[in-house]
Amino acid sequence: METTLHISGMHCTSCEKLIRMALEEVPGVKVKAISYAKGEVRFEMKDEKGMSEIRKAIEAEGYKLL
Repeated sequence: METTLHISGMHCTSCEKLIRMALEEVPGVKVKAISYAKGEVRFEMKDEKGMSEIRKAIEAEGYKLL
């Protein structure tokens, strides 16, 4: 299933890279697009059970889900 999340705190392409690397560590997640300008990340995941892991991965890098 494809999901888009809005993230606060991204300011540049380095922020995009950090989030991409963090999300790629979550099993079953495939990042499709990240935009610091829009403050969003679009990805595919196998099921919704991984959402708590996704939230933890993003927040561990210092960003917040909106």
